[in-house]
Amino acid sequence: MDDQPETLNASLDENAVSDFFSQGFAMGVSTPEMEMKLREILEYHRKIFLGDENAAPAPARGVVCDLDVGNVWPVAQRARQIATHLLVKVYELLKKLLETGLIEHSESEWASPIVIGLKKNGVDIKMCIDYRVVNKFIKLSRYPLPLIDDLLIGFESAMWFMSVDMASGFWAVLMTERAKLISGFICPFGHFQWIRMPFGLKNAPLIYQAVINNCLWGFVRLPPEEEALVDRDVLEFLELDQPEPDRTCRNIPARSPMGPVLGRSSYIDDIAHGAPTWDQLCDDLNALLFRLRYWNISVRLPKGEFDKLAIPYLSHEISAEGIRATPKMAKSVQGLPFPSMLKGVQSFLGSLNYYNKFIEDLPAFEILKRKIVSTPLLRHPDRTKQFIIIPHANPSAACAVLGQMHDGVIQPVRFTDRILNEFELRIHIAEKELMAILRVLELFRPLIDGSESPVIIYTRYSVLKWLLNWNSIERRCLKWGLELSRWSLEI
Repeated sequence: MDDQPETLNASLDENAVSDFFSQGFAMGVSTPEMEMKLREILEYHRKIFLGDENAAPAPARGVVCDLDVGNVWPVAQRARQIATHLLVKVYELLKKLLETGLIEHSESEWASPIVIGLKKNGVDIKMCIDYRVVNKFIKLSRYPLPLIDDLLIGFESAMWFMSVDMASGFWAVLMTERAKLISGFICPFGHFQWIRMPFGLKNAPLIYQAVINNCLWGFVRLPPEEEALVDRDVLEFLELDQPEPDRTCRNIPARSPMGPVLGRSSYIDDIAHGAPTWDQLCDDLNALLFRLRYWNISVRLPKGEFDKLAIPYLSHEISAEGIRATPKMAKSVQGLPFPSMLKGVQSFLGSLNYYNKFIEDLPAFEILKRKIVSTPLLRHPDRTKQFIIIPHANPSAACAVLGQMHDGVIQPVRFTDRILNEFELRIHIAEKELMAILRVLELFRPLIDGSESPVIIYTRYSVLKWLLNWNSIERRCLKWGLELSRWSLEI
């Protein structure tokens, strides 16, 4: 189940840019001239900005949501009861959804129930549609989502940062006729179905990720009938010829000028980017907004971060110095009570897993909380500098830090550790450190690959060289030696 925004606005807000600046837009360390340049860029592209957080975006071009359930018989569930004092608010929400063309009345044989709850303010409602039964039958798309850690690298040369949040992203995607039927939901006010892609349906994040990737990387251009709707200045900026109106084809390869716009991906509807100079950041923002206009993807302006020295992104704070857990997330972890139920333990372990790259060792609950709250700054990996691995093993775990030298001091880039299994507990401590080194090289291969210098390994055991070079050592060490042979190492 996923929340649907509780209020709606039917159109783009062309005053969004003025409102954005007039309401105390927080600039980074910038001058009035820099602010004026940024404002000119945003004003020029104001068509795609939404000022209202829950505004309904225009339909994106070049994408539709289609759902395949095979030969499964439709499932119609009963409507769930809604508290009497919330009925008026549910009615008002449904009416706005109808007025803005996001839903319509349905005669589908599919019906999923809605669940209504209160938001944290205790007044506004949030509507969830329970698609759990339907999602069991929808064939899973194989389109990949990017890995979070992959999106947190590539900022080593950046001094200025920006983040862009798409406006109610899923609602920008139109539904096919059969997808509309499958999306049907039921409540005391009737039976409805979605015209735009809702939150909570399987494959919805993957469909949206695909269109954003196409926007950022420029693999294909729009079909001619849709490209004819694009503003002329956008086509000129992208160096695209006016399409022939009588041609109908899809998956047209984009020309080389329409290549990568930022050189990095997004995580669904969240885009973060950094540049070494202010002017470069403005140029990149301008190019990104032209590309978003081409695909008709709306931007939620109040959530945007521009010309900042640090930005929040995917529960991390990114700056020129490196990355760390956001203060808000650290504070929420600090207030966690000791878990007494399985669900609480699972939730806490999930937090640890998300931030384990910051944690040097994992001993006990209170220590773990302090480790997250006081997370060190992780430096951005710099392939022009030597990487350094410092392994450490104790009787029950193998740990290591991947670092680089900055101002004469080794500073961490990533931490990693692993609990040893029953067999590994009995091996020599030097072998455990070797396992820690292998883990670093395996986990952080995308960071280390392409480095110009050998990887330095600082170890307490000179026996480590012996393990790697002696011809009659144990088979497991021979295997480890083969795995390490592809790397240029200095021990």
